[in-house]
Amino acid sequence: MSVTLSFRPTACLRWGAAVLAFSLVLRAAGPEPAALDAVQPYLRTQRGTNGTAALEVALRRLVPTRGEGPELWLVAVTHLGTREYYAELQRFLEARSLVFYEAVQSPDSGPPVRDGSYSLQADLARALGLAFQLDEIDYHRGHFRNSDLSLEQLTRLFAARPDAAAAPAADRPPAEGTVEFDALLQAMTGEGLLGGLARLSVSVLAASTRLQAATKVAMIEVLGQLPNDMAGMAGLPAGMQRLLRVLIEERNQAVVRDVRAALHTRPPPASVGVFYGAGHMADLELRLCQELGYQPVEDRWLTAFDVNPRQMGVSEIELALMSRLVRAQLKGLERSEPVAEPTRD
Repeated sequence: MSVTLSFRPTACLRWGAAVLAFSLVLRAAGPEPAALDAVQPYLRTQRGTNGTAALEVALRRLVPTRGEGPELWLVAVTHLGTREYYAELQRFLEARSLVFYEAVQSPDSGPPVRDGSYSLQADLARALGLAFQLDEIDYHRGHFRNSDLSLEQLTRLFAARPDAAAAPAADRPPAEGTVEFDALLQAMTGEGLLGGLARLSVSVLAASTRLQAATKVAMIEVLGQLPNDMAGMAGLPAGMQRLLRVLIEERNQAVVRDVRAALHTRPPPASVGVFYGAGHMADLELRLCQELGYQPVEDRWLTAFDVNPRQMGVSEIELALMSRLVRAQLKGLERSEPVAEPTRD
């Protein structure tokens, strides 16, 4: 079984024209970003005049700051989207010489496939009328390579605290993030109390088109506003901060290691794609720029999914209230003191 761990998920209404919005935005080559907050976002919200809200995801090209070398494409992805979105991604990845992808699994497991076991993300995708990444992307390609940590490696990273190593194993307190990591695995696999609650929530969601529309809007609002340094949000508990740091930074280090090795092959690949969840990309871009001497020069944007909540019975008042609530909660997470929820006008 492979597990896709990332942060971010999001019926499209008429995809014919939407898929054509594989828009190309050229940027002048600039200096490498000095910090995470200097990295341009990989997710953005686009709103149409007819009330449609869309989540767009960036594909970003990096080139060496000096000399020659392969181009690097950071191919950000949301794990829920439309089938058309994943078809566009597949075509783009096929054109790269080498693709590194994420998959938390044993090294000898081969390309990630769904083995029939429960997946919260696949269940949520069905409830929202969307597709799940593992069901749509064909990883059985000769130029695709897994570049990630195994589940065993992640588990070791969440081992007991080093300062408690002398205590009996039964008395050692868990390291920060261990409880949160176990809870995440339960929810993703549908096991235990949290997994059962997650299944129940998705079944309720599947029974209401208004709830589905509201959920998509909330996802677009949240994902379009997430900061680059999610682990640095002061309002998050310490355990959650460490969970995010391990899941993003430790896994990104593995990617940088593999990209560095690919750049030193002779001859090197003409282009390298890194196919990872959008929540990884700001930290990964910063590392590739600072450690391997690259800089961003081009963005391409794909629409992961969109929704017209008005056509699905969600009122303007409900939309405004939801938007204010999302903004207030995100602001509250950016600082340690609690923030009062917005009141209805």
